[in-house]
Amino acid sequence: MEKSGWSAEGRQDSRRSGQLTIRVFLLSLFLVFILSLFFHQFNRKLEQSLWEEKQAQYQYLADQSAQLVSQQINEDQRVLQSLVEETASLTKGSAVAMLNEYDVRWEKAGDYPSITRSGDHLQYAAKAELADGTCLTLFHTVSTNTYDALLGTLFTGKPFTGYWIKPEGTLLWQTDGSLDGLDALSLASDETMQLFTSKLDGGWGQFVLVANRGLSESVSLAILRSSLSMAVMVIVIFFLFLVYLLSMDHRYARTLWHLAYVDELTKLPNKNLFEKEAKIRLQHPRDSYAVMILDIGKFKLINDHFGYGFGDSLLLHCAKVIPRYVTRDGLCARLSGDKFIMLVSYRERTALQRRITIIEEELSHFSFPKASLFQLEILIGISLVEEPNLEISSYIDRALFALSALKEAKQGWYLFYEEALKDQLLEESELEHVFNKALSAGEFFIQIQPKYSFSAGSLIGGEALVRWKHPTRGLLMPSQFIPLLEKHNLLISLDMYVLKLVCKLFVQWKGEGKPLLPISVNQSRAHLFVTDYEESLVALVDHYGIDHKLMEFELTETLFLHDLTHLSSVLKSLRSQGFLVSLDDFGSGYSSLTMLKDVQIDVIKMDQGFFTDLTTNEQGRVVIQHVIAMAKDLGITSIAEGVESEEQARMLASMGCDAVQGYFYSQPLETSEYGQLLSDDTPRCFL
Repeated sequence: MEKSGWSAEGRQDSRRSGQLTIRVFLLSLFLVFILSLFFHQFNRKLEQSLWEEKQAQYQYLADQSAQLVSQQINEDQRVLQSLVEETASLTKGSAVAMLNEYDVRWEKAGDYPSITRSGDHLQYAAKAELADGTCLTLFHTVSTNTYDALLGTLFTGKPFTGYWIKPEGTLLWQTDGSLDGLDALSLASDETMQLFTSKLDGGWGQFVLVANRGLSESVSLAILRSSLSMAVMVIVIFFLFLVYLLSMDHRYARTLWHLAYVDELTKLPNKNLFEKEAKIRLQHPRDSYAVMILDIGKFKLINDHFGYGFGDSLLLHCAKVIPRYVTRDGLCARLSGDKFIMLVSYRERTALQRRITIIEEELSHFSFPKASLFQLEILIGISLVEEPNLEISSYIDRALFALSALKEAKQGWYLFYEEALKDQLLEESELEHVFNKALSAGEFFIQIQPKYSFSAGSLIGGEALVRWKHPTRGLLMPSQFIPLLEKHNLLISLDMYVLKLVCKLFVQWKGEGKPLLPISVNQSRAHLFVTDYEESLVALVDHYGIDHKLMEFELTETLFLHDLTHLSSVLKSLRSQGFLVSLDDFGSGYSSLTMLKDVQIDVIKMDQGFFTDLTTNEQGRVVIQHVIAMAKDLGITSIAEGVESEEQARMLASMGCDAVQGYFYSQPLETSEYGQLLSDDTPRCFL
């Protein structure tokens, strides 16, 4: 019974084993079939992809070759055309002598093809009409070696041939030097051959590239042989497939991590990884930390001037230098664009500043091309980590605030963040909205400071000075808002607003029957860059019907340093229309005398600093006396502004100065007070 039972169990196990074997065998056949089908499709698509890629390469080669051939044709045509132009002014005898000297063949005018093949030469033909009416046909012969050399590097040793075919189908030249091109072109009907054509410029035909399609077969067959090695059966395939899946999963995870945390160009960590690691380090800091953001000055200009490849090399230079100066427990990363970020530890602020200086010096070793005047400019914004509970993103924002303030100030190359910087930048970011709102609300108004004649002691006009009655900060003087408005290109609107207020005052005073004297209005340097500057001024003044002689435009000396030629032309045009032009702050710069030589003006206003120590400085008195005398010789009125003492006034009057303006005579007046002053024309003597 035991033996029989064992045999029965053995037969049963045998049947089970046989069934399992059959199942495994059938499953293996099914898998082999599926995998074979897959690899067959894969091989076919791969071969097709390889051929399509080759097609794109061949077409690019055909286009590139056609471009080179077209350039050579144009050059040969230019040579022939220059001969035609030279003979156009000659008689037949002179032309023939010149052509013989150049070894150029010619024939009587006839119907010759524009280009033909003769042996190993190409012959271009063009008609020339001489000065005596004779018509000739000139022939310029070019060796086919010229074209062989032109495309030699592209075709030598390559498994394809290029042909130059005329529009009517005639073969002119082929890259291997022979003329069996028609036989070669007939191969295009073969499945293994394919033609790639590209038209030549100027209607000279086309360039044809003949390629063999069978170039990718060896690669495809190798893949097919390796892929069809299925004898080891399904288990090995399963294991390999599992290993492949696991490796792909691992590679995919690494790729995602790389994309999420690594900068592709510099291979440095990016902002995401920096914030993640910095957060960990700042949880239990052993030393003080600082966040520094480094920016490359004028990087966009460098890219535009030298190319993006050169810009990338500059970024790689920075990525190589910066990590060397990161402390052991610090970090560095590429923040974005041309900005890099560092987290460094320090014990004393002076040590941190020394590290910053060393980094800047090392980065500055980057070399620009010898012919270039560029010098690398590094700007660094620094935020000290002084509040443990603050997020790292906040310190990054603070360092960016410091960097922005540094760029605005245009002084120095590194700056530490302070709360005042943030308040200032936020205030400036809202400036345009606040300014426009202030204009609409009438918060800007003008005061007028009188000008007096030294000789007559009478009022001769005034200067309009703008003020801002701020709703929360009170009365603001020009020095408190003019530089800020100028930095943000808002002064043009303010200047035109002030001019409009002055025009309205003239209309009011004229209606009241008061005498009208010239009022000077300041013009900012921003007007220099406005194309319709002159037209806008004239249109506004004429809109209110104001006599041009009543308007005086004051321009500071520094304005002339931008574009003297253009500004001189504008001022000349304004003066020709009756406007007065004055040069403000004369003597505050270094080019005053040069400008008087090149620019026609009506008035110079001598700067207050020009004669502050007039009573004690003998040399200064001599200079001022000669300036006044020179102004008289040029027919220019001289005005001393900022006069605050009787001694200054007496001295200037004795030197022959024409007029005066300053607190010694009158502070800036409200428009109503100045209007009353116009009605009182009693001469005054202040000395």
